[in-house]
Amino acid sequence: MKKGDVIRCAKGTEHWHTSSVDNKVSYIAVYGKEPTVWTEKLSREYYDSVAQKLND
Repeated sequence: MKKGDVIRCAKGTEHWHTSSVDNKVSYIAVYGKEPTVWTEKLSREYYDSVAQKLND
C-alpha cells in the first residue's frame, strides 16, 4: 500500500484498522443500517509478530 490508496472491505470481511511501526494511518468508515461488530483488541506483541512475518 502507498499514500493515498483506498482500501475497501466487502461486507462481512474481518479486517484491521491499524498503522505500521513507521507510519500512521487515517481512515473513514461508512456504516450501513447494521451495527458494527468489533473483534478483539490486538496486543503489541501480536501486532509486532505479524508485522515481522510480513517483512520477512
